[in-house]
Amino acid sequence: MASSQCIGRKFGCDKIELLFGPSRRNADCYDIIQGMEEWNTDDKLTALEMLLQVQFHDRMLLQRAFTHHSCCPETARRDSYDTLEFLGDAIISAHVVEYIYRSFPDASEGEMTAIKSEAVSRRVFAMIGQQLGLFPYICVDIANLRTFNERSRDSLCADVLEALVGAIHIDQGPEAARALIARAIFPMIEQISQQTLDTNPKGRLQKIVLNRSGALPRYRVLEQNGRNNDRTFVVGVFEQETLLGTAQASSIKEAGRLAARAALERLPAEGNG
Repeated sequence: MASSQCIGRKFGCDKIELLFGPSRRNADCYDIIQGMEEWNTDDKLTALEMLLQVQFHDRMLLQRAFTHHSCCPETARRDSYDTLEFLGDAIISAHVVEYIYRSFPDASEGEMTAIKSEAVSRRVFAMIGQQLGLFPYICVDIANLRTFNERSRDSLCADVLEALVGAIHIDQGPEAARALIARAIFPMIEQISQQTLDTNPKGRLQKIVLNRSGALPRYRVLEQNGRNNDRTFVVGVFEQETLLGTAQASSIKEAGRLAARAALERLPAEGNG
């Protein structure tokens, strides 16, 4: 469409250095990113391939991965990134889950789920897309959007990151897709895991108990009261046969979390005694 265009803020070579090291920070980088609005499609795709360090066999896949359906409403299924985004989302999730499983063998299923949920969130994908410098290359017809603001930009970056993984998977194969995921997404998981495990009372208690006795804390339902919607549960958390803390809540999961928090509040006092 005549009104469609590549939008976004111009970015500097610090984005390239962030991913590929200082060796890519030179005058050639600036030659690639200047004059973006005046480039033709081949120029844009060449710059993208240099940025991503991937040379596509089918460049139409790369172009499609950066094309919002507003640019091609009549042929969106074929020409927009929507279905590539669907594929990329599944591929990223599979690799992220495996990475978490292998990297955090002592984490519980709940902790792994918490890390995974944040790692594949729109917020994180948008941040990664910005760090990669994808935004200036995205083609969208602003006139066909209801609104366009900072949230729109973040959503576009998240979409295109997933679509890009899908396109690389189809064009280059699964190993190339995994390489991009490992470079761009896995480092974020390390940061997320620290925040999740440190703020999760069950995860923090598990670390302490494992270090202290080599055993995992165990949670037991001690009492169950009420009926239907008024039901409450009292859960206790144990280190072997020693009761560390108890709590009551309307669900077993929440009672267990609060019991872990109660145990954590007691442990420092006992350690100082």
